[in-house]
Amino acid sequence: MPTHRRATTTNNIDNDVLDLLKLRQAKLDAGINVSIFIVEPGDDVTTIEDETGCCLLSDVFGECRYPDPDFVPSCEVLEDHGTFYVMLYVFDDDGIEIIIPKRGGDPVLLSMCETFAIWPV
Repeated sequence: MPTHRRATTTNNIDNDVLDLLKLRQAKLDAGINVSIFIVEPGDDVTTIEDETGCCLLSDVFGECRYPDPDFVPSCEVLEDHGTFYVMLYVFDDDGIEIIIPKRGGDPVLLSMCETFAIWPV
């Protein structure tokens, strides 16, 4: 099951992910609520989608699913951070950030991330 952790938790979190969480915590505007989910090895995509409420492998309307050539991710941003990917979804003043480690994850989800991720600027 995906873990929903506060940025101050350090249990079993990769150092690169922990560095990103610390950076995000320092830069977040107090008026914005961002929930951060960290996917763990073996997490099922359907479970992740149910837990987060976000469409990972289908478009927002459910009409197109990866690896269909017309598929476009429904997240606002998908970044490659070297050892993990970050998907960001924005809903008004709230957001959901999903951290997806490259090791031990769902192969279809990792393939989609590899196809569409950009390097952060």
